[in-house]
Amino acid sequence: MSTPTKQGKKLGLALGGGGALGLAHIGVLRVLEEHGFIPDIVAGTSIGAVMGAAYVFDKLDQVEAAARGVNWLEVMRLTDIQFGKSGGLLGGSAITKEVRKYIDDATFDEADRPFAVVAADLATDEEVTIRTGSVADGIRASISIPGIFSPVARDGRLLIDGGLKNPVPVSTCHDLGADVVIAVDVTGDYAGQAANAGIVSGEEFKGGIVEIVTTTMAMIMRQVAQGRFVTNPPDVLIVPKIGHVRPFAFGRGKELIAAGRDATAKAIGEIEAAMSG
Repeated sequence: MSTPTKQGKKLGLALGGGGALGLAHIGVLRVLEEHGFIPDIVAGTSIGAVMGAAYVFDKLDQVEAAARGVNWLEVMRLTDIQFGKSGGLLGGSAITKEVRKYIDDATFDEADRPFAVVAADLATDEEVTIRTGSVADGIRASISIPGIFSPVARDGRLLIDGGLKNPVPVSTCHDLGADVVIAVDVTGDYAGQAANAGIVSGEEFKGGIVEIVTTTMAMIMRQVAQGRFVTNPPDVLIVPKIGHVRPFAFGRGKELIAAGRDATAKAIGEIEAAMSG
């Protein structure tokens, strides 16, 4: 595990949600390390929570190898379809088991630097920062996309995907003491997503419901993220150009990792300025 950056400023890294698009975080982390920018603080939402945990528990090599080799059979292995009044199509136990394969029963206190994941309380409409207890259970709450994964009962709350409240948790990094925050918004390429879905101004839409739903969700998440950036702006915002990839395309790991690398390489000068300014 690389040690945190020692440049007089605490560097925070906010990893955003976005399903398979979050595999781009791997490329981001690789380039940051290659240039000596090692985060002192890490916070993640949804898939960003998964990648953040892999990083702070020194399992990024294994997760990257899996991401580069994943196929639809592997994805289906992680789905535990359930029926009845469960609140979601998937139970989430298969995902939790997979996460534990990498980090076992690690707790947040065992991370080698401050690490947090973000969820949302369905009952109270509150953002919830998780920093204690089982990391795998915290991730399970953070990835609970409404309608897909059933909500998680934890500490007297009913938790769902944190992206509904804080898609790219810059504020969480600030709360944990970061002086400089790099934010990675993997759903920020809205123009690419709309174009890929066949949505063009003034033209008749000829796509299907999947394109409409995924693009609409991207619109909502974009607005939430931009609203949060107004009150908690990142010092550096990295937006990989991956709008042409659908959020459930886990089989395109190599491409997404490469896009994360490319976007971060272009931001190195800005990061250097932020850390030295």
